[in-house]
Amino acid sequence: MKYALWLSNIKGISNGKIKILREIYKNAETIYNLTRDELIKIKGITEKDVCNILSSKDNWNLESKLYQLFESGISFVSVEQEEYPKNLRNIINAPYSLYYKGNLPQEENKSVAIVGARTRSQYGSQVAARLARLLADSDINVISGLARGIDADAHLGALSSGKDGRTFAILGCGINICYPKQNQYIYDKIISQGGGIISEYWPDTKPLKTLFPSRNRIIAGISDCTVVIEARQKSGSLITADYAMEQGKDVYALPGRVTDELSFGCNYLIKQGAGVIVSPEDFLNEFNSFYENLCSQINFYEKLLEKDELLVYSLLDFTPTNLGTIIEKSSMNLLEILEILEHLKQKGYIKEIMSNHFVRCI
Repeated sequence: MKYALWLSNIKGISNGKIKILREIYKNAETIYNLTRDELIKIKGITEKDVCNILSSKDNWNLESKLYQLFESGISFVSVEQEEYPKNLRNIINAPYSLYYKGNLPQEENKSVAIVGARTRSQYGSQVAARLARLLADSDINVISGLARGIDADAHLGALSSGKDGRTFAILGCGINICYPKQNQYIYDKIISQGGGIISEYWPDTKPLKTLFPSRNRIIAGISDCTVVIEARQKSGSLITADYAMEQGKDVYALPGRVTDELSFGCNYLIKQGAGVIVSPEDFLNEFNSFYENLCSQINFYEKLLEKDELLVYSLLDFTPTNLGTIIEKSSMNLLEILEILEHLKQKGYIKEIMSNHFVRCI
């Protein structure tokens, strides 16, 4: 873990650069011990990157940095650990690591993201809170971004159910910063009631405007479905919805009057094919029915696969999984994996949505 923490915080080394390094060397400890000659040979890693990596080791105390983090009550997880959220692991450009307070979402529970306008209407506020409480009562996690408006309504609605660990906030700043400050009560209540505050950014990172679009990919990625409750024509909620659709996940929107500015974003999503929120109860029934049918289909088709095919198929999901992850999780070599993937594609069980990224079809 101490090596993963170091790798997450090298100046100038982006999430994409970390991915390049890990596709070859798999884990942070191995990367830490690479020499200059080994680093400079890696395609996509520049001379400046090499200098940053090597110099960072002189300025980073592995043990004290990890101790400092835990002493402040902050937990840390990287993709190299089993605890890393499964939904998030499979998205393109998944964050290498996460900081969190409280807990991470439990894998056995489905998650729904509820996002929307900061300056929402009373109608939007009531629907968001009611839907969130209904989901929490049904043991479905509510994911949002702790922003003013709909985000806050969603968190409060889930908290009002009284069930522990049913809502999680994804921040666009350091984990130890509550933004906006007016939501400090919600921040504290989420943690005390068994949920979690999550961020990919090092503690004390300020809530810069440029960080929030990237944060939205995590909201969509950690969730099974995204619901948009009121959104203007240009809205961060639409960015979250776009990420969800790119990840192959369902998006729902609350319809509104065409004359209302707050309804433009939702009506646009519906025009693009998003599901319609008729009522919180109707959404819950549709959501549950979809996953019950999906599980039945998966169980049926799994019986038709050969042993090796079933192994590879079980490593895939309905969000993209890259070839490197498949190889890392299996005991087979590259040629065996490629042959099985080709068989699964021919049978119609999976498809390759982009180079070396695969999803289940059934």
